[in-house]
This record gives sequence, structure tokens and C-alpha cells, in this order.
Amino acid sequence: MTKKAYIIVIIVFTLMMYLLYQPAMKSIFTEKLGDMTLTRFDTGEVAAKQISNMYGIKEIPLEKAYSAVYSSNHGTMQIWAVEAPDHNIANDAYNAMNSMLGGSSGHEEHEGDVGSSSHNEYSDPGMMDDNFTKPEKLEFMEFTKPDVYMLKENNAMNYYYFKMNYNMGRVYWIIFDSPDMNYQISMVKEAVINIK
Repeated sequence: MTKKAYIIVIIVFTLMMYLLYQPAMKSIFTEKLGDMTLTRFDTGEVAAKQISNMYGIKEIPLEKAYSAVYSSNHGTMQIWAVEAPDHNIANDAYNAMNSMLGGSSGHEEHEGDVGSSSHNEYSDPGMMDDNFTKPEKLEFMEFTKPDVYMLKENNAMNYYYFKMNYNMGRVYWIIFDSPDMNYQISMVKEAVINIK
């Protein structure tokens, strides 16, 4: 073999070893989040079908869909992610969803009482009861973006947020079966930081 062939073989071998020992990623999800382990994930049609039954997030224009289940001794966490065709479409759809759910539009501090009374006008009037609460913005991250909202639906805490870059935007929705709020919030923080 020539010197050039040896170099090509070495490069190919190095590349194969690099790919073989990469940290385990499942679609957009990491193998571990804190003490939780990924036990199931779906993409495409399977995830899209799950999302099509979810109030709010089903309104996001769908290009790609993802879902995952993480488990630990503390309970189970389910995550759904919707990727829109473009980050501007995703941003507009997220803001509309957040407004529909009764969440902050970001303009209330500039509008005073006017903003606080009008941002719920698109919400389903039967939703804000003991089974469904108005979203609250969490202040638990050291940085300001993304904004994470929490709401209660049928005695389960739900968290949602939006992440985008120059060409893509994703809306994430998380539900826990664990009643431990501190644990939930710590796992949501892990998700925001570690899930693509």
C-alpha cells in the first residue's frame, strides 16, 4: 500500500472510533437527565399522533415531532417537542398558544391594567378552573431565555417553553407524575439546558 492509502485508512478508522464513542443521543434527547434515564422515545408520525391530542401544543405548525419518557425512583417525566418549518412561524405560533392558554404576552408591563385584562380573551372560558390554572412564568434559571411557564391541568403540573436559533424553532411540553415540585423544577432545568 502507498503512504496515501495508509493515511486514508487511519482517517477512516479514527472517524469510526470517534462516532462509536460519542455520548448516547436519542433523536434530540440525551440518555440521562439528572438522575432520570431515557426509557422511550418516538419521532415522526408516532410523536405527531401523541401531540395531535394535546391542547395548545397541537396548534403549533408541525414539521417534525418528538416525544420521550424519562424515569427514575422519583417518578416519570414525559416530554413532547414540536418543530415548526421556520423559526418565525414557530415564534408566532408559540406566542399565540401562550396567549390562548392565558400566559403572559410580554406586553403587560407596558400596558398596565389594559394588558392584564385583555390577554385572556382568547382562552377557553371553561379552562380556568380547579382543573386548569393560568400559566405562571418560572424564575428559576440563571439566564433569562427561554421563558418557562408552568400550569396545572387535572392535578398534574405542566411546563412549556420555546427554543429557537436562526433556522429552527421548537416548542417543548413536559409533564410529571412526581408530586415533588422541587424535583420537577430541577428536571425541567436539566431539560432546558441539555435537550437540543
